[in-house]
Amino acid sequence: RRELQEKLAKDGAEALLEALRAVDPESAARLHLRDEKRIVRALEVYYETGETIGAHDRKSREIPPRYDAAYIGVAFRDREHMKERIDRRVDAMVAQGLLQEVETLLQSGLPRGATALQAIGYKQFLSVYRGDTPVSEAVAEVKLRSRQYAKRQLTWLRRNPAIHWIYWEKDRDFARALQISTEILTASGLG
Repeated sequence: RRELQEKLAKDGAEALLEALRAVDPESAARLHLRDEKRIVRALEVYYETGETIGAHDRKSREIPPRYDAAYIGVAFRDREHMKERIDRRVDAMVAQGLLQEVETLLQSGLPRGATALQAIGYKQFLSVYRGDTPVSEAVAEVKLRSRQYAKRQLTWLRRNPAIHWIYWEKDRDFARALQISTEILTASGLG
């Protein structure tokens, strides 16, 4: 991993993508030059296993699960309630010092390009710290990106037909969720 990161820093993503084309043309054709993490990961898998990442992923999916699991998902019934909750959470993060947290991380020596500073919230407030973006715009962007991320998570989770969904109304009801979860686990023979 370290060698690939050093090669990326020294020679750039194009060199790594070219190396990937030589061993895994299918993955290389799918990946964009800016998707450095996936390029590095595909090369790592190839160098570690001798297989393309596609072949490795297919083999991994064929392995039966080690455990009999029950999947339980919790979501708001009305997406607007989820959006309101996310917006309130972002407002609370800002009020609790998100900008100061970004400043502290930078002052502690964390590089501005660090992966941690690319996370939702940190990335936008790094722009505020640099003076490129007003706080109000950053807050709006964090809310938007957080809602988009939550939507992608739900979309991904809903592809699993084994998930038992518990739906919340406007307010979260943990006692009800616990009761329903217990019933699901008991009915599955896991409780």
